Amino acid sequence: MTRPHEALGLPKPLGRRLPQGLVGWNMFLAVLTMVCGMVYIVQVNASTSKGYELSQAEKRVDSLKVETLSLQNKAATLTSLQQLSARAAELGLKPVDGIDFVNPAAKNYALAK
Repeated sequence: MTRPHEALGLPKPLGRRLPQGLVGWNMFLAVLTMVCGMVYIVQVNASTSKGYELSQAEKRVDSLKVETLSLQNKAATLTSLQQLSARAAELGLKPVDGIDFVNPAAKNYALAK
């Protein structure tokens, strides 16, 4: 009588291809443990470096927010009515006392020829 794997033309079963005995299994498990440990170390190092880059980016965002608020405050101060009035006085401009409007519907305006 032939064995089933031989009758079907299959290779030897996995259990027969692996090293036999306690020493073989121990070596296999030791190598598997070392490989898993190396993969773990590589992943931890990669995530640590990404975390450091992320914290640096967050610090940069915080400093840019503070700078933006400072610039917005400065822009609001420079465009205030008091600041514009003081700047106009420095340039020698005077405030308008009275304003006269032209009414084009009344046809009482002059045209230059």
